[in-house]
Formats: sequence, structure tokens, C-alpha cells
Amino acid sequence: MASLTNKTALVTGASRGIGRATASALADAGAHVLVHYGHSAQDAKSIVADIHSKGGRADTIRADLGTPDGATLLAREVRSIVAERLDVLVSNGISKAATIKDHTVEDFDSLFATNV
Repeated sequence: MASLTNKTALVTGASRGIGRATASALADAGAHVLVHYGHSAQDAKSIVADIHSKGGRADTIRADLGTPDGATLLAREVRSIVAERLDVLVSNGISKAATIKDHTVEDFDSLFATNV
């Protein structure tokens, strides 16, 4: 990965799984990483602490993207940290490891609201 020194990256869903690994890789490349989470505050704080322990820069941002005002809140929080400059956006969605027959209507609504 190219150097991302002096760049800022926002990774949605960065507290766990692929989002966490992506946030870590971007930090390793020198980016200031904004670790977004919806519900996993402790996991988000953990990846930020890990990035800081390696000398990197990271901040947490909480916004529930499954709500109508979630994206607006996220944008507002990002601007409060980085003003008008965001260099990298990784839009990492949510999923449910189950067959389609095991998804409820509520599961579908949550997946759609958050990912779309």
C-alpha cells in the first residue's frame, strides 16, 4: 500500500471484522483513521488503542447508520474532526451469516437500512 501520511481515512463498521482489519492496514500505511461504529463502542476503542500503541492516529465516531439521520450525524462528526478534508472513505456494510430462509423481516430491514 502506498504511503497515506497526512491523509485521513474513514472506515465505516471499523470496530470488528473486515472493517477493523481495513482500519488497521490504513493506519499502518500512515493514515489518520476515523473508526466508525454503530453499537460496538468497546471494540472501536480497542482498535483505536491498538493503532495508538503503534504510534498511529485514530479517533472513534459513533453513528447508527440504520437510522434516517445516521449518515448526517456521521458526516457532522467527521467534519468536526477533519474539517472539509477526507481523503479515503471505506464504506463497509453489515451482514448476517445465515441462509435467506433464516432471515427475518427485521433482519432484512436492518441490513437494507444500514447498507443502502
